[in-house]
Amino acid sequence: MTPEQSARLEANRKRALERLKQRGILKDEQIHKLEKRNALGQPVASEKLPESASESSTKSKTIDITHAESNRESPKVSGTEIDNAANGSQKREDSQRRPLETIRPSIRTKDYIEYDFSTMRNLNGGYINPEDRSSGYENGEEEFMGSKKQKTLEDWKREQRERKYVYENAPPPEHISEAPKCIECNINIEMDPILHDIFKLQVCKSCAKEHPEKYSLLTKTECKEDYFLTDPELADPELFHKLEKPNPHSGTFARMQLFVRCEIEKFAFEKWGGEKGLDEEWQRRESGKTQRREKKYEKEMLKMRMKTRAQEYTTKLKERKHGKTHIHNFSAPIEGGKSENGYPVLRRRCIECGLETEEISI
Repeated sequence: MTPEQSARLEANRKRALERLKQRGILKDEQIHKLEKRNALGQPVASEKLPESASESSTKSKTIDITHAESNRESPKVSGTEIDNAANGSQKREDSQRRPLETIRPSIRTKDYIEYDFSTMRNLNGGYINPEDRSSGYENGEEEFMGSKKQKTLEDWKREQRERKYVYENAPPPEHISEAPKCIECNINIEMDPILHDIFKLQVCKSCAKEHPEKYSLLTKTECKEDYFLTDPELADPELFHKLEKPNPHSGTFARMQLFVRCEIEKFAFEKWGGEKGLDEEWQRRESGKTQRREKKYEKEMLKMRMKTRAQEYTTKLKERKHGKTHIHNFSAPIEGGKSENGYPVLRRRCIECGLETEEISI
């Protein structure tokens, strides 16, 4: 063999070995032995290979023989054309010997796999379903706000800022002198965020602390007990602004509702006719409470009298039927010797009925 033919044979052996590696037919020990023998230049035919490995090696040998014959007959043909012809013939032989395009698996997954994770889809616990997406989102088109587009957190925050700027916050003034000022001090332009955003009052923090009689927050119970307002009135959003917070007593209780004092007082004065009318209503309710308390006391006393009278009546009936109950009148104690245990015994006797008793002094 010429050096050219031996080099080509060695290249074909390497290609065949690479194909066997890709298919996973050979084990690591067999691959190591083949590489070692190829490096030493020993023949590969002596190694016991699997069926597919022997077929590939016979293919490479037939290709080398055809290459050698073609070189002898036409020495002007280049090596690339020979390789292309060899690859084409090899593909033809593979297609004839193997009718399927891919190798069938040796083990069927349904025989031992109960859940095939390769065929499962992640629906994120049912909260995000890819089937709910519209066709425009799948095609990469942008959609209008409020659709079923899967937004990121940054997109949602940006939309909330834009909506708040458009619907809630007014644009900043052109000059600081035109900025809205506190209605109490007419100096500060930084308002209390709770009073400004929730109760719509332009009051700064310092003025809110200085005037608690106007801007302090009242609970729902205080509004009902101090200003005599009802639940439907306090629940009306057109009458009052309210701030809801978690209940400080327990997280399972109803949420705490807070109202600003100036709004509550204004509505209560209109309802009861000013501060004087509110005081009169308080006095009327307090007097009603005392009257109800007295009535309840009198009612309980009447029940008690009736009960005592009933007891007296039943005792009189028993006396008429069975006579009066006898009360023993015992005489002075008399010594009666000693008991079995050695303790002294005292005897008494009723003067009227003659009942005797024995007393042991320990």
